[in-house]
Amino acid sequence: MAEAQPDAAGARRRRVIAGYAAPRSHSGSRDADDPTGTEVDPISEKLFDVDPELVRRFAADQIPSPATFHAAISREDEMLLHALEGYHGDLERASVLYLLQGKQMMDQLRQIVAWAFGGWDRVSSFLDFACGYGRFTRHLAQELAPARIWVSDIYTDAVHFQREQFGVHGVTSATTPDALSLDRRFDVIFASSLFSHLPRRTFEPWLAKLSSLLTERGVLVFTTHGVDLSGRTGEHFLFEACSESRTLDANDYGTTFVSERFVADAIRRATGGRAPWRRIAHGHLGFQDLYVVSRDPGRDPRTLAYDIGCFGHVDGCSMDHARSLRLGGWAADLGSEDGSARVRVMAGGKILHECAPDHDRPVVATLLSAKALRSGWWCSFPATEIEPSDWIAVKVVNWAGRENTISLAPLESMLRW
Repeated sequence: MAEAQPDAAGARRRRVIAGYAAPRSHSGSRDADDPTGTEVDPISEKLFDVDPELVRRFAADQIPSPATFHAAISREDEMLLHALEGYHGDLERASVLYLLQGKQMMDQLRQIVAWAFGGWDRVSSFLDFACGYGRFTRHLAQELAPARIWVSDIYTDAVHFQREQFGVHGVTSATTPDALSLDRRFDVIFASSLFSHLPRRTFEPWLAKLSSLLTERGVLVFTTHGVDLSGRTGEHFLFEACSESRTLDANDYGTTFVSERFVADAIRRATGGRAPWRRIAHGHLGFQDLYVVSRDPGRDPRTLAYDIGCFGHVDGCSMDHARSLRLGGWAADLGSEDGSARVRVMAGGKILHECAPDHDRPVVATLLSAKALRSGWWCSFPATEIEPSDWIAVKVVNWAGRENTISLAPLESMLRW
């Protein structure tokens, strides 16, 4: 039977931007544009030139051990390239999103590991599968010793990059699961944004392969696009031959939407019906569905207390002649019953202003959750004591005080958005 295809209108609405201008080749050790023949550092030439001050401020605000945080980002990293396209080439905004999403993924796994094992110190081995260039791994290495971390990706360069930068173990993956060579098992396997791209012919085989690599107490965590994001109802599996990848065959790695029923049947067949599992709708970065599968039949993921978290975006920033600063966007706590949250604007560690969402954002609700309908916000406040070079942090805060930073930039940069 042919795989169902999403309708064109739905595809346009959710399509992830497919790539960015390919970075230039780095084949030599000298800069061809430099008549002096200056030697070019072959490592730094392959990295994005992210503002060190941005990294310092991000790490100080978000990272447990800022001094040991690895911030190097490869120019081949498709996750940052994807963010760059979304922000029309603005490296500052794209880098903040990239780093914040990696941190949010770490927050997700921390909850699951605490439930399953009691903490990272009790995890002997972790596999980050379809790992890319380390959007998540750089955060994982902050709390789990690199000697306990394995990464695997179909891009050999991505695996080499992570081994060099983070000191982890690395294994190149394959297009089909029977070609993957891994000779050990893992307490935790995390596959972010893999099953959201697989065609039907490899979806279940990869699920079975990863399940077989778990220890007896192991947990598999993976993400999918829920079929609700496709704009189609009544379907259980939809595949579209397009993705953000610039090089992978779209017939092997496209865009996939699945129902809970389809995934439930796949898990049952892949594990022999012995593994308890749970779906957390929009549990991955507030967008993709998150699935938790336990190898131990006595540990039911339905007992996991999971907080999806707060999310939001700053859509615009302006200042009038009276130096009143005006910001707007959307914000929601997807872990609460009604999605209510507050927006906090800060500079220099001080709160400048707080406000609450007060108008509807139907598109946000459609893409994320009905909880996010009343998520639109605007705020305006005097900014006479703020300098253009001051760094502004915008955070979403829930009723329990849990916060998520959604923007970090100098005021002068924000006024150009």
